[in-house]
Amino acid sequence: MDMSHAEQKHWELETDVIVIGCGFAGATAAITASDAGAEVLMLEKAPKEHRGGNSRVSANLVFWPTDVERAKVYFTGLAGTYMDNIPADMLQTWAEGMHENRAWLEGLGMDPVEFPLCEFPEIDGSDCVRVLMHGKGDYGQERLWKLIAGKLDARPVDIRYETPAKRLVRENGSIVGVIAETEGREIAIRARRAVVLTCGGFEANPEMVRTYLDGLPEIYPDGSPYNTGDGVRMGIEVGADLWHMNNVSGPILSFKAPEIEVAHWINLPHCNSYMFVGADATRFTREGEPCSVGDRHGKVLRNGVWVQQPIPAPVHMIFDETMRAFGPVGSAHADWDVSHGNRYDWSKDNLREVEKGWIVKADTLDDLAAKIGLPVAKLKESVARFNMFANAGRDADWDRPADRMAPIETAPFYAMKLTPAFVNTQGGPRRDKEARVISTEGAPIPRLYSAGELGSIYSYLYQGGGNIGECFAFGRIAGRNAAAEAPMN
Repeated sequence: MDMSHAEQKHWELETDVIVIGCGFAGATAAITASDAGAEVLMLEKAPKEHRGGNSRVSANLVFWPTDVERAKVYFTGLAGTYMDNIPADMLQTWAEGMHENRAWLEGLGMDPVEFPLCEFPEIDGSDCVRVLMHGKGDYGQERLWKLIAGKLDARPVDIRYETPAKRLVRENGSIVGVIAETEGREIAIRARRAVVLTCGGFEANPEMVRTYLDGLPEIYPDGSPYNTGDGVRMGIEVGADLWHMNNVSGPILSFKAPEIEVAHWINLPHCNSYMFVGADATRFTREGEPCSVGDRHGKVLRNGVWVQQPIPAPVHMIFDETMRAFGPVGSAHADWDVSHGNRYDWSKDNLREVEKGWIVKADTLDDLAAKIGLPVAKLKESVARFNMFANAGRDADWDRPADRMAPIETAPFYAMKLTPAFVNTQGGPRRDKEARVISTEGAPIPRLYSAGELGSIYSYLYQGGGNIGECFAFGRIAGRNAAAEAPMN
């Protein structure tokens, strides 16, 4: 929106730099701007106890390339034909910033431990790939987020929780402030120097998902329910160009309970008497392939080309009593329930989920097919074919490893409806090497910056830890440049 001189008299708050969103990117931008001497105010949609967005609930891993030039080669291979809209100076800045992350994080107190995760070792340049986590132990666990959040809290940054940004305020072409909402009313906040958008993607906005993500009409976030595309919408309103809107980290077949806002990852215990079927009751992929975040982030190799995993929804996982009793088929990964924050702990024997109706039970395959609305004859045929492959030790359809197949034959039988889910979206307002948001006319929008997964540089394939590394690299650039803007009178 544009604001007149008369309306400017009604600024309720004023600061140097406004940062919108409190995740790794926002925290990094705020820390950097504050350390540069700027007064910083941060707006966060979530309550304080649930701040952090996808950063908090991610694996907390950082992609760190050991060599800048090899990183450029690897990135170019990841982007493939989608490299055409990424300028050379942007690629150079990304590679240098990602390489510099380790020293910067160590300066904040990170204890870097290398985690073995190179998702595309066949791509040239992959020899430079390292992935870091903070301290020893399992990945995730919020360890890195807690470190960065602590460093943010140690700075004199004014953080306003439960205060979503609604609109950017523009005067004479420059971004001069933000209209936010707090306690049911709107407030105008002036930014003397700049505004930084770090408010994540649009994975929790069904309308945007249907608009921008072809072939994924029903998909849910694995991470934060607060990522509803606010930065995309506000960017469009001030004329920002968009890029990489169709690229996502996913889809990952997951389970979505009606009572929980986001999806659970599914857990595939080494019992192996299960298969996935689509709407026609036939198998459509190698089971396990579209279920792991660390397995190409939803991309699969088909006919020699990496493509987004097709999901013929609805999808059901079919399994038998042996697998039901073996271990949980769902995980406790979903961190958000309807009150935002309480974890759901999946039962060890899956019986609680059967009682809830999340898992459908039937004594025969005929009854199971009828209960879940699949063609009876086709489901029985698919199970028989799967069992034939399992007994023969060779999957002639999808090349599932023989040691990961077992016949589905012990009654009762079960079905759990799966849904495509994803870690995050990559698209949003285009930015340049200075982290400036670029307009549809190709010029920077004055005093507007961005960092993080909102408008990410990743255009096609994705290396695990890449978004978090990008949060740090461009968060520093955005915070530094925002703080360096000349203050407006």
